[in-house]
Amino acid sequence: MIKRIIKRHLPERAIALYIKFKRRNRDDYNWLEYSKQYSKQISEIEKEKTLILPERMYSIVEGKIVLDPSLLPLHPNHKVLYETIYDLKPYSLLEVGCGCGDHLANIQKILPETEINGCDLLEEQMRFLLSRHPDLKNNAKLFSHDITVSPPNIKVDLLYTQAVIMHIRGNNRHLNALRNMFHVSKKYIVLMENWVSHNFYNDIRKISREPNFPWEGIYLYVNGDGKQTLIIISNTVLDGYKELYSNRQLVGSSI
Repeated sequence: MIKRIIKRHLPERAIALYIKFKRRNRDDYNWLEYSKQYSKQISEIEKEKTLILPERMYSIVEGKIVLDPSLLPLHPNHKVLYETIYDLKPYSLLEVGCGCGDHLANIQKILPETEINGCDLLEEQMRFLLSRHPDLKNNAKLFSHDITVSPPNIKVDLLYTQAVIMHIRGNNRHLNALRNMFHVSKKYIVLMENWVSHNFYNDIRKISREPNFPWEGIYLYVNGDGKQTLIIISNTVLDGYKELYSNRQLVGSSI
């Protein structure tokens, strides 16, 4: 009905601008239907990659995860993410957009003393998570939350995302998500995203100059192999990581 009214009363150029606006202000997914698509994606990825670390079939050698030769390789993004968090060794962490729970389960295996927390926008995703990792019901704090609306009522040493902010579009909602993360994490924020979806460097710097920014200091670093690259945001200086000083360092790496 609304589309018919628009076509009837607006000139062709105005209609084109309206459509362009709607596309720019729409997330990459219809979240009401996302869980079905997501479960299919997981099934496809599992044909080529190891998504869940099997007990006694991996080791950590000098901070690097080494799988048994009989296993399919880890997804390179996941490998960089896990090894970075392993190196930072937080006492507590929160995954925003925890999806099927594989990352939470894997990190719990490599850092068994770390307090594990996860949130997701969708209740249906949580049901999928618990069907895939029933032990997380007792071993982690799991809850539904929209990070674009408000920070969850939790404080952790480290907060991370894996392919989450990249899908949030329109009305600066991704900025709200990033902004709220700083009110949750006390030490580190780790982002593994598609770096062409937003100008993450400029967005983070902009947020850090706002009057109510909760951290006293902010330092940005990159980690990865040049193809798979993540951002580490720290409230203190870190050794062993390359400093991030522009968005150009990120564009060209993949997700």
